[in-house]
Amino acid sequence: MIWFDIKKLEDKISKKELTDKDGFNYVLAYFVFSVIVLSFITKDTSVWIKFFECAISVIITVWGLKTVYEVNNDIDGKDFFKRFFAINWVIGMRILVVTLIFAFIISIPIGIISIQNGINYNDPNPIKDIIMLVLGAMYNLICYLLIINSFRRLKPIM
Repeated sequence: MIWFDIKKLEDKISKKELTDKDGFNYVLAYFVFSVIVLSFITKDTSVWIKFFECAISVIITVWGLKTVYEVNNDIDGKDFFKRFFAINWVIGMRILVVTLIFAFIISIPIGIISIQNGINYNDPNPIKDIIMLVLGAMYNLICYLLIINSFRRLKPIM
């Protein structure tokens, strides 16, 4: 994997020496780096919660991407990136709609309880942070499981 030398990478691409495995390594590195950065930009959370969030997210991301890549190789090893990003987009949109509906429904009773009890959900709260960590991990895990299952349903291209 080339880290900084863009000319070397461009040369490798021009000579058609960049393999799908090389491309996968760049996607994996990009996703892992993104997960790490996103885990540490949250505010009002303890360092330990951030660390566990980061570790769990990296583990799920590496497992999910590697499994999807392996399932694609079991099919026919072709068009991984087209398949992955297309399937990821559709599953992401479906999960987004379900999440928004669920959040809207659940926010009504939480809002009523908060107003009645004078609770401020913006204040730091370790229990809230742990619940958000678990929900975020479940969200990532479900997303990758849906992508993996979608890949398993694909038929080889003849």
